[in-house]
Amino acid sequence: MAVSSILSISTFEHVAYAFEPVPFNKIPSAIINTEDDKYEFTADYSLDFGDETKIKHDDHSQLASNMKLDKDDDTLSVEVTCDSNDICDDSLSPENVRVYLVDRGIRDGNIARNSIPLLELEKNDCGSESIEDCAHFDFDIPEDILTKKYKIVVDMVFDEAEWIFINPVRILK
Repeated sequence: MAVSSILSISTFEHVAYAFEPVPFNKIPSAIINTEDDKYEFTADYSLDFGDETKIKHDDHSQLASNMKLDKDDDTLSVEVTCDSNDICDDSLSPENVRVYLVDRGIRDGNIARNSIPLLELEKNDCGSESIEDCAHFDFDIPEDILTKKYKIVVDMVFDEAEWIFINPVRILK
């Protein structure tokens, strides 16, 4: 993964490198498509798992307002949209992309640290697919889930990085 800045941390025995996470202006937006609406939101967290894990949070991430997903909607899908600044070419492909729900009361920082119970809606193993191809798939809301407020998470995992998109959502019917 091409990253613009590298920090060097030296000790007497070895040198460790801490790579800066991908800047938010280089990360594409996530889109949740429904039968009636299209909800676009941006990444909340960019992580790098080099020799030393670095986590960056975007205090100005864009939320999709009033997201509502219906359990009976069989057209639910996720995708990403790239602009000319984003890293979306074939040089970077995720290992997998997951869509899951978490309880609304769980703090975003805990979601970024993967220390939470979650309900996985779908996972796509990417192989050598591009970001746009791998992050474009259908998912369903389980029929037996409670109709209430949650957070929906789109999680893109790369070899040594991760992008996490979090948005409030209300599950209906």
